[in-house]
Amino acid sequence: MLAGLALWPIDRALEVISGWRDIVDDAPHELSTACVILTAPPEEFVPDHLTGQAALGMAVMYVGEPEAGVDVVQPLRDLAPEVDLIGPMPYTAFQAMLDPSLPHGMRSYWRGEYMNSLSDDAITTFTAHAPEVQAAGIPFSQMIVFRLGQAIQAVPDETAAFSHRDANYIFHPISMWADPADDEHVISVNRAFCETMRPFTTGAAYLNFTGEDRVREAFGDDKYARLVALKDRYDPDNLFRLNQNIRPSTHTGQPVPA
Repeated sequence: MLAGLALWPIDRALEVISGWRDIVDDAPHELSTACVILTAPPEEFVPDHLTGQAALGMAVMYVGEPEAGVDVVQPLRDLAPEVDLIGPMPYTAFQAMLDPSLPHGMRSYWRGEYMNSLSDDAITTFTAHAPEVQAAGIPFSQMIVFRLGQAIQAVPDETAAFSHRDANYIFHPISMWADPADDEHVISVNRAFCETMRPFTTGAAYLNFTGEDRVREAFGDDKYARLVALKDRYDPDNLFRLNQNIRPSTHTGQPVPA
């Protein structure tokens, strides 16, 4: 597949994210992308002046024949990254590119907030505040905005439990740190960032990116009620509860005896 990562200095973040949005809003469904403010890693492909500094990254994947994606991806490459690792590669190689940024044993806090669009004000707010949140958890924190759509929007919303298929973006700030003494500070900075971005979000949550109890917000009131009815029928004692839990309507909240 045609995929890879690109990197820009942080002072180009506002310009590049705005250009990225304009490109991907009109891109075919085969193109999947995200922008991220992160700490540039100490890798040989990263210039010395970027290593260890806040930077803007971009993940790019064209789901189709690599040759067909060359022209689709080119406008993103025309944004002139200082690091361009986009090229033909196995999917597993692309997936493994992110492994060094997710070491075992780190503490973490993250959110997944849907956005219908990515306005100029949203981009300005994101780029103004993301470096502070990234800096609170150096070097592995990542402040991400995903472009959605694609196959998600090809399925009618009412046909499955997965909701909010009309949203075009997800705001996904990931804070990671090692010392438990930093918990309160790092989490509070991330939460404050989310509050600052809240005017640009739909209020709905993506559960896979959410560590808090926001199940109703993830499914919406109508689907949540349907899921509770299913829970009442098949699991009234809430045996299957070690998850983003949908409680049956009769559940008292007490653990089910083993």
